[in-house]
Amino acid sequence: MAEARLRRIDRSQSYFGPVDIENLIGAEHVARAIWELSGRLDLAGFLEHNKSVEGRAGAERTDPRLLVSVWVYGFTLGMGAARELARRLTQEPGLRWLTGDEAINYHTLSDFRTAQGAALDGLFSQVLAALSEAGLVKLEQLTVDGTKIGAQASGASFRREPTLRERLEQAEAAVRQLSKEAGDEPARRKREAARQRAARERATRLREALQQVQKIAASKPAAEREQARASFSEPEARVMKQGEGGFRPAYNVQSVTDAAHKIVVDVEVVCEANDQGQLTPALARVGPLPDTARVLVDGGYLSEQSIEEAVNTHVELIGPALERDQQRARNQRQSLQQAGIDAAFGAQAFSILENGGALQCPRGKRLKLRSKAAGHHQYRAEKADCAACPDREQCCPTSGRRSVKIKRVSEVVESFYQRMRQPAAKELYQRRGEVAEFPHAWWKEKFRLRKFHVRGLEKVRREMKWAALAYNIQQWFRLIWKPRLRAA
Repeated sequence: MAEARLRRIDRSQSYFGPVDIENLIGAEHVARAIWELSGRLDLAGFLEHNKSVEGRAGAERTDPRLLVSVWVYGFTLGMGAARELARRLTQEPGLRWLTGDEAINYHTLSDFRTAQGAALDGLFSQVLAALSEAGLVKLEQLTVDGTKIGAQASGASFRREPTLRERLEQAEAAVRQLSKEAGDEPARRKREAARQRAARERATRLREALQQVQKIAASKPAAEREQARASFSEPEARVMKQGEGGFRPAYNVQSVTDAAHKIVVDVEVVCEANDQGQLTPALARVGPLPDTARVLVDGGYLSEQSIEEAVNTHVELIGPALERDQQRARNQRQSLQQAGIDAAFGAQAFSILENGGALQCPRGKRLKLRSKAAGHHQYRAEKADCAACPDREQCCPTSGRRSVKIKRVSEVVESFYQRMRQPAAKELYQRRGEVAEFPHAWWKEKFRLRKFHVRGLEKVRREMKWAALAYNIQQWFRLIWKPRLRAA
């Protein structure tokens, strides 16, 4: 039987043919919506330092409208790396349509993402204003929540202060040595300049790491300060516990979400792993709220200070109905454990004298009142009394001098927890999770932003602002642009 004659496919050959750019994507494609919205926005802030103008020599500058659109659309595709985005410009239909099938250098994309902080903030505010005008932002019910997103730093880059000092000395010596080795040949000068720049950057990061490790040590109990570590590759990153379990270098992303249509009205990135202390700054960034505004938070944000500050700003705070006695006992156990104090020598073991003017310890010694704060009284024993005390190892093992903090009951805080036990408050709190965690899931699942693509707190904040901007624009596309187009 004769062998069949078949047409073989040759993929090694080049092909040049007509491309209808306008029809690369459909009428309802999200890239068209992004391009339309970007045309309505004032992007003059991105041209503040522009030197390419008519009548002068030099190359044309890439239109900021195009770069904004490319980055926003790139996030919707789950692409946060500049090199990957530049590579896909010639492959992905939406990107080909946006760019007119022209290439953009990855360096241009990378610089635009991280070098336009003020302009990016203004762009985020403009989009938020457009969403508010469309009725998607009410500011009647908000959620404040945090999520951990991984840092570029590895766990192996975290070192104690002595190691960081040693590495800094080596890095500074390398900088001095490279400065002496500069050659005369152009190619060699270029290589040496690159090596010197890398050495200087490494020394700078190590100096920042030393500052950060000292800052971390100062926040720890005295017994744990020697264990403080900081990353020599990304000093501002911290090892944080992850929601799915385990620990890794990360940043804490704080978001404020409007419950009406789950629009993010504010996003910030902080180094602190704990959410306590983040509520008041978050509300301050959002600005004045209606007197009827409700703010839903989980238990990690609740403290006496945050509750009282929320009441002072006339915001109705909604949180979990925690059992106060259990919470106080848990907090006391944690405090005693951190200080190395035996549980039998907690605050309950000290007697109050003179209507709060002094305390008496289990051995009968007197602790004087040292200070009065808004929520507590601070008492301290005499050093000589503690030095001769047989219970010193159990009562004050590290300080050598016992201090006791007696908290005063706050009527505002007690009233808040009583209100949280009411069925109406519990019903309101049930909605917190679906609103607060919706943008977090979107960023991590749809945008695949489980780890930042840049290093350093400022650059991380800008990448996060781009992600929040892309998220809000996608909600505008889903709730406004697409239904309007279908109705036309």
